[in-house]
Amino acid sequence: MQNLKEIFVAEMRRSGLRLTENRLAIFKVLVEAKKPLSIQEIILAVGDGTHFTTVYRSIEAMAEVKILRTVSRGFKNLYELGEKFKPHHHHATCEKCGRTMEIHDPRLEKLMLELTMRAGLKPTTHQFELFGICRKCMKNMVK
Repeated sequence: MQNLKEIFVAEMRRSGLRLTENRLAIFKVLVEAKKPLSIQEIILAVGDGTHFTTVYRSIEAMAEVKILRTVSRGFKNLYELGEKFKPHHHHATCEKCGRTMEIHDPRLEKLMLELTMRAGLKPTTHQFELFGICRKCMKNMVK
């Protein structure tokens, strides 16, 4: 994690954001997370009575400079570390248990690029999320 922390500190400075204990705590929570987290989940993990507004503002500031990535789930935003900290990927999420798996597939990236250009757009960014029911939940539904 030390190398990631050094990158984080450098990115915070480069972006002109203050490095606060709160922002460092948010970063540590997201380094350890196995899936994108909601603001509520981040607040619980940070603990120490951190105020919602403080966490929200820190997350928004870090997302704006791409230290964090926003993952939209319906009307809800989740957050994870940006591409400076982990490779570009997409998510597949079980609708029953909420388990999220990362998808790394160069074929998908190539197709997304082609489709964007075919639509007459200059590619800048994209999000692709898959939803379904995982094998474990399917087994439990059959019982």
